[in-house]
Amino acid sequence: MNPRLRRLQADYDDVRETFSGHPHVAVEPTGSRRPPESYRVVYRLRGLVLNGEQPDFCDHHEVEIMLPRYYPAEKPYVVPLTPVFHPNIKDYYCIADYWAAGTTLADVIAKLGDMIQWRVYNPGSPLDAIAAKWAAEQEPTGLFPIGRVDLGVADFDIGLKSRKEAPPAEPPLPLLALPATSALGTPSAEVADDIVVTLRNNR
Repeated sequence: MNPRLRRLQADYDDVRETFSGHPHVAVEPTGSRRPPESYRVVYRLRGLVLNGEQPDFCDHHEVEIMLPRYYPAEKPYVVPLTPVFHPNIKDYYCIADYWAAGTTLADVIAKLGDMIQWRVYNPGSPLDAIAAKWAAEQEPTGLFPIGRVDLGVADFDIGLKSRKEAPPAEPPLPLLALPATSALGTPSAEVADDIVVTLRNNR
């Protein structure tokens, strides 16, 4: 077995061990190749989507992870299969800031979950300039992270609850200030503020 196939097999085994039965992450290999070269991942995590032109909470996110020909020297390519609002996600998830050849696929899956929850984000190098500007405006409010699940450890919440107990009301999200001279998908040049937030490795 060549080195790439050994790495693909090691990743497959690691992902099965790490996320089998996980309450917040479901991982499914796609395609007919074994060991797999692509995966579909479903996250049950609190993140954000745009509802019209305003951010709203969303607890269901799906991504596709494709391992390219020169993986692991070349980073995985990750695309959203469901909408998500985040400075470093648009047509793909930007993972270049922390990718290294020694990063495992399980690490990537956990980091994508951190991105969805706004546990890591970098508005200084955005794919979505409007999300980056909104993030910079909200940082002083303590809004982030949006979700608090650490994917390094399975997070089971076990407890007794009264049937009549209503879930706590979700606080409204701050409004998104859109630039007056720009459409949502094509922000004007002044939108992208030069603000850097250091990515944190939560694993």
